[in-house]
Amino acid sequence: MSRKYQKYSEEFKLSVLRDYYSSGMSKKACVRKYGLSGDGLLLSWFRKYETPEKVVPLHKETEDTEMANRSKDSYAHENAQLKKRIRELEKALEFSRLETLSRDMMIDKAEKYFDISIRKKSGAK
Repeated sequence: MSRKYQKYSEEFKLSVLRDYYSSGMSKKACVRKYGLSGDGLLLSWFRKYETPEKVVPLHKETEDTEMANRSKDSYAHENAQLKKRIRELEKALEFSRLETLSRDMMIDKAEKYFDISIRKKSGAK
């Protein structure tokens, strides 16, 4: 069963591309949403309406100017906060490791004491 050739208006093509870029959906999802014949059609529209500038900026442009105007004190303060946060996360990670180790030891002792296997076997159905 073949599809008939369908001609799309420039407005429709641009609205599809605008929706694709603004929503962040996948190409396949965009094709399904608009009932297009396939990814190739969408890719041809990308090539046809390609612009040399970025369509969706990944960061705010004001961040560059804000960083240039910051003082050394604010950098030092931010650096201290980040180091403190790293220490907190390392403590939490170590606690989590100890918790996992103690849980494993408890399961081992229970398996030995009750003479049953508690852990799931890899070949179980």
